[in-house]
Amino acid sequence: MMPANQMSHNATWVPGDFEHPNDHIRRPIQVALAFDFTLPTIAIALRLIARRLTSNKLFLDDWLILVALLFKYGCSAGTAVLLWNGLGSHITMVPKENLATFFKIGWANPFPYTATVVFVKLSILALYKRLFATKRMLTAIYVVGAIILMWAVAVFVTTGLMCIPVNKFWDPTVEGACIDTAKFYYGIQIPNILTDAILLCMPLHVVWKLPIAKTQKLLLSGVFLVGCLTLVFDIVRLYAMIELTKAGPDITYNQAPVAMWTCTEAAVAIVAACLPNLRPLFKTGGRGFWSQLRSSAHRSGWTGGKSSGNSNSSNSTGNTTSTSDTAVSLSTPTKEIDTRVSVQTVDTTQYNDYMKGIKASV
Repeated sequence: MMPANQMSHNATWVPGDFEHPNDHIRRPIQVALAFDFTLPTIAIALRLIARRLTSNKLFLDDWLILVALLFKYGCSAGTAVLLWNGLGSHITMVPKENLATFFKIGWANPFPYTATVVFVKLSILALYKRLFATKRMLTAIYVVGAIILMWAVAVFVTTGLMCIPVNKFWDPTVEGACIDTAKFYYGIQIPNILTDAILLCMPLHVVWKLPIAKTQKLLLSGVFLVGCLTLVFDIVRLYAMIELTKAGPDITYNQAPVAMWTCTEAAVAIVAACLPNLRPLFKTGGRGFWSQLRSSAHRSGWTGGKSSGNSNSSNSTGNTTSTSDTAVSLSTPTKEIDTRVSVQTVDTTQYNDYMKGIKASV
């Protein structure tokens, strides 16, 4: 029997039982799930359209972000299952079979979440490798990539062995032991936050060494710093996870904020990784996206990397490369710098290294 102060004088149920979960707890998650399924999907669809306008193939970073999206669907689906099996209800009121499902999903969901985060980070590194093919940058990419992969392996192993035996995680009657949850949360999220911060800073050194105007450097830096959104959600999620460890044993009732921020963080990461690739949708070789799209209907087929009035010969094979296919296509009225920053103005080995990577950009 529930305490009298939790019961209505006229009702035979209390808010938070399994049949009547607290909507004010569940509704933010339902809204988050709607956005988490749609926004990353739309962002990647727009990215693929932008790629079709500027190239005839997908690059490695595009394939990696597609894999991240698949794992994101799995993570969000797991959260939806939690909603149907007691999330928002008091743990003492959740039927035993539903409670077992709740904890099994709670044990499994870190796997698709971690995979989503890893593939997003690897996609960003692949983009950097394609844009900035300098020796120092390549070394940084390989080192950071190795750290991310080692972190992922550590999370997978630790999650799998969080309780020994494993089924003690969802069956407290089984004899065994589990690791400290707070330490586990710190171990997952702090390296995640640090690697996100490193990814944000990596391209800035290269950008600020380009021989372009300071205003253009600021604009380029802003494009890469949109990932700050992900960093903010990383920190908010860590705070919610630590608060959960202090909230007591009513896990089905108290876990809602963590579930919401977990879904949202991964979705924001995918969207942020796609934003720098969407420039061709708004300006393609000096023409608007929609006019470019309409004119393409009159062509016999798509011509990868070609843009109206702004194509340049790339090599002896006859391939053409659009100025909109370059991440730093910066239009200026000066004679010294054209839309690709004229190579004649800077005759240095380092600059040529930069341009080698930049010419293959989005």
